[in-house]
Amino acid sequence: MAATPVRVAVRWKLLAAFAGAFTLVFGFIAVWAVENASKTALEQVTLQLTSAATGVARIIDPEEFEQLVTTVPAVPDPALPGGLGYPPSPLYVSVADELRQLTDVVPESQPYSYFRDAGDGQLYFAASAGYFGDPQYGVTFRQPVREVSEPDTRLRMAEGLGGTVVEPPYTDAFGSWVSVYTPIFSSTGGSVGAVGVDYPLDYVQSVEKEARAAVFPILGAAYVALLLLVLLVSTMVVRPLRRLTDATQRIADGEYELDVRSLVHSRFPDELYELGESFQVMAAKVAAREKSLTSEVQRLRVQIDHQKREQAVKEITETDFFADLEAKAATLRARMHEPDPPEVSESPDESSPPSR
Repeated sequence: MAATPVRVAVRWKLLAAFAGAFTLVFGFIAVWAVENASKTALEQVTLQLTSAATGVARIIDPEEFEQLVTTVPAVPDPALPGGLGYPPSPLYVSVADELRQLTDVVPESQPYSYFRDAGDGQLYFAASAGYFGDPQYGVTFRQPVREVSEPDTRLRMAEGLGGTVVEPPYTDAFGSWVSVYTPIFSSTGGSVGAVGVDYPLDYVQSVEKEARAAVFPILGAAYVALLLLVLLVSTMVVRPLRRLTDATQRIADGEYELDVRSLVHSRFPDELYELGESFQVMAAKVAAREKSLTSEVQRLRVQIDHQKREQAVKEITETDFFADLEAKAATLRARMHEPDPPEVSESPDESSPPSR
């Protein structure tokens, strides 16, 4: 036995359909708005970092920087994680101070400089703006880049020795960053080192969070309002359909004179009004057809009864008993119509001899 299907009202089906459509649309809008806000913020940060880094690279004295990386030795400092510290050199302080000026333009940025050692060809950090921090932070002098940075970052830093390079957002052991690398050129046009600027993605993430806080409530309110509107409209649409459904049930029960059009009357006729007119015509045709069928059934019933009687008589008259009875009746009628026999006179018998 087949299971009875679960009945679901049309308005709930409409609500579910529109809810699914709204969810997709509003979800797309929300994701697009948040991603667009994050992308815009990241583009602004990257542009600002690039401009600031190239500006600082121009004000750093390339001869002073080259003298720093070629003449000042590393300073061991077991107290620091890298094992190296900051050198007590005016050259270092001068370059570090020039880098510190970038933090006045772009707060929260962490500028530093680095170079490629001519002896082993490896990248090493030079001066850092973190020298002026309290407490001091960032990379130390001649600390190998490979001890701090990932291979992809080292590759872009190497590219930054020849031209400005922007590293997309990335995450390392120290956090999430966006970085810019730009070269320091000597007066002869050769690269003596580069400036690197790391900027924490906290700002971009905060912009993304603010975008969510601003967009989601608006979209949520609009989503709920539209669903309520759909529910209201679907109820208004379904109400006349329900009246038509009740009318069809009454017509099915034999109430053919019901005025269906009045149930969906509207100042501006629409499809529902046309449907009501169709039901009205259908009811009239069904009533006429039922009347015609009733008359035909009565006529057929009389004809069938007559045929049954004829058949019953025929079944009786065609039996052997009836045939024998009919034959006897015919014989009896024939005898009844035969003439009586003549009377015989009492004269002497002609055969006897005459008397003498």
